[in-house]
Amino acid sequence: MYKRFTDEELVELLRQGKDKAFDELYFRYRDLLVRFVYVRMKSIPVSEEIVQEVFTTIWERRKTLVIQKKFSAYIYTSVRYVTLDYIKSHTITDQYIKEVIDRNSEEFSSTNATEDSIYYEELQEAVDKAASLLPKKSKEVFILSRIKHYTNKEIAEELNVSHETVKYHIAYALKFMRNYLGEFN
Repeated sequence: MYKRFTDEELVELLRQGKDKAFDELYFRYRDLLVRFVYVRMKSIPVSEEIVQEVFTTIWERRKTLVIQKKFSAYIYTSVRYVTLDYIKSHTITDQYIKEVIDRNSEEFSSTNATEDSIYYEELQEAVDKAASLLPKKSKEVFILSRIKHYTNKEIAEELNVSHETVKYHIAYALKFMRNYLGEFN
């Protein structure tokens, strides 16, 4: 029934509380958006998570949703911004560890696996120690985000805090970790 409606008509029906209008928009755009995000993220699960987050936001704001342009432009712009935010907030210590190891691997003999292993263990211990020094809330958010791989939304729900609070604690933890792990540069 809803397939014959334009995107803009579906958005209006969604504002009026028609759940099936949301379903139609979701099925029209989901796969396209996942492919769009995948080009940048190279991960199907992450791409699906980002698209799901955008659609969840649309659902939560459905009654007050104001779209100034075409829905397709709106949804792609939203996904692009959430993707960029994800990249920014998930420049994680694992990636940092990899960069540090890559930078320093030239100093190690490629045949000396024992030395590389010791170096990695020292680095992992430093990461664990740095995490233990974080303030309680930042540590909780860091563990949920980086070790348990929760989304920001899941962390906010789990800890009963706002999405902005989660983003703050992640940014704080990452800055602290980078400073603390500076000796490994």
